[in-house]
Amino acid sequence: MRDADTPPQDPADRFNARTQVTPLQQSAVIRSAAAEVAQRVQEWRNFPGWQDTPTNAYRHQATVLALAALDALPEPAIDQELGGLVDAVRPVLAEWRPTRPGPEQQIFITVERLHKACG
Repeated sequence: MRDADTPPQDPADRFNARTQVTPLQQSAVIRSAAAEVAQRVQEWRNFPGWQDTPTNAYRHQATVLALAALDALPEPAIDQELGGLVDAVRPVLAEWRPTRPGPEQQIFITVERLHKACG
């Protein structure tokens, strides 16, 4: 049984280290996870309880800029080019930690999926 804060299993979680994935497939997983983070961050920003503190503004802006950098990158042709995608989202991976319930917890859950997608 799962509690309300435990997300259901995500189909994107089915990729694991033993599965051979092409750089293009891995890129699609990373970009999909990043899009979900972007959606959750925007929901948090639009949440009635949003507080425009310097910390919240920084976290929002850092996420927006990182995801825009990811969007600007071309699709990788070889495994080594996946590093550029991971580097682009690294600020997002570093910024979000499980602190409080509510919208921020949902962001953390999606960031964890992004972290798994990055390997």
